[in-house]
Amino acid sequence: MDSTRRLWLFIEFPALALEAWFGPDDPQRPPQLLLAGNGQSVLQCNAAATALGVREGMSTNTAYCLLESVEIAQYDAQLEREQLGRLALVLYRLCADIRLCPPSGMLLEIGSMLRLFGGLDAFLEQLWAHLHRSGYRYHCATGHTALAARLLARNRIALFSQDAVRIRAELDPLPVDALDLPIKDPAKLTRMGLTTYAQLRRAPRAELGYRFGPEMVRHLNALEQPDALGQRFTLPPHFNERLELLHEATQADGLLFPVKRLLVTLEAYLQARQQSIDSLHLKLEHREQPPTRLHVQAVRGAKTAQEWQHLVGLALERQPLPAPVLAVLVRAHRFHADAGQAGDLLGTAYPAADADRLLSLLVSRLGHDRVRTPMCGADPRPLQAGRLDPATEADRSVQSATFSRHHPVFLLPEPVAVRPGDYDWLSGPERIAPGDWLQPAPFRRDYFRAWHRQHQQLHWLARHDDRRWFLEGVFS
Repeated sequence: MDSTRRLWLFIEFPALALEAWFGPDDPQRPPQLLLAGNGQSVLQCNAAATALGVREGMSTNTAYCLLESVEIAQYDAQLEREQLGRLALVLYRLCADIRLCPPSGMLLEIGSMLRLFGGLDAFLEQLWAHLHRSGYRYHCATGHTALAARLLARNRIALFSQDAVRIRAELDPLPVDALDLPIKDPAKLTRMGLTTYAQLRRAPRAELGYRFGPEMVRHLNALEQPDALGQRFTLPPHFNERLELLHEATQADGLLFPVKRLLVTLEAYLQARQQSIDSLHLKLEHREQPPTRLHVQAVRGAKTAQEWQHLVGLALERQPLPAPVLAVLVRAHRFHADAGQAGDLLGTAYPAADADRLLSLLVSRLGHDRVRTPMCGADPRPLQAGRLDPATEADRSVQSATFSRHHPVFLLPEPVAVRPGDYDWLSGPERIAPGDWLQPAPFRRDYFRAWHRQHQQLHWLARHDDRRWFLEGVFS
């Protein structure tokens, strides 16, 4: 796409540092304060604190006088940057060209995406939906240049237009101290009679460069000429996210909410990659003891936060905590192509996804070593061919290809003698006679599918050479 036709959208998250600690604001939450690095002033606060008179920049002692109870956190630049990356993951499905502008902004080149979405309004509708679900506060605007979009968003001018003339008209009234100019004292411009962007835009650039340096000229040029800002966001090769807890968690229930936050980010990551995962690794960090590690599996893979939250919750229920948990780390590194779910046109088949989901729940609740799947080996003799493999290791594609529709999956450990007169015959005989090479004795059986009239079950019967009848398997 020609650079002169680019359209940029800037998103500013004004309370990102606070919400990175406490999560998206909730009207039911108590007042929350984020303190500056020295702890002497309020850097950010939530709506509950604002309603009680707290303001950003207020001294900490004054804020404490206004609040009876309060939750406090210290500003963490690394945590803020990590949360900015998580939000970029959420929007990656809408736009591939995302640039991070720390500490609390991101830039999207949306001009190349408008045709795909059917215009600016349709794109913005999708954007609002994603941002609303995230729960984070934001301001955004579009611009014909990246810097123009950033200035409009930071000054809370919600303009969404592709018209450069209209965008410039919104910028013109901005005072010079709202333009993020690279000069120490904007008052010098005011003394020269330059109080707005419109006046500054018309001033001779050579004169401005002589008085304020080349950075001033480059900044003004960037407002009119296409120029990207920030660092290009790329998907990390693996998912590895860590979250510190505000309060120590002594029970599994206290971990569900922070884990959910990480799983929502995981879902956005998997959607961006168009892949799923079949296992998650959790590390629960303690103060003085080695971390507790959990391995959670989904038998055929999963990609939504809801699916993984259920499995993780079951795994946490059976995992005793040796000490309070300070932080949670979620890691995923085995990815598989997302093939989707094949439907059944007639609705007569049992959905394979339901069976996989049930098996995953059993593994999460009972443990990997306590759930097994019946499998079929290469031995032609049914009783010798069957085996039980760990559910998470069984190759069920081989199983489905090996098992016949006419053979039951569940076989009795030992055949049980029966009377043929108790049955109604449905099919057979099917003779299985591998030959004399089998040791210690040759094998030959005639198998029948028959309905037991009293038990109302479909049985698999074997007739031996001596004309005796045995029950060897039961159909589900």
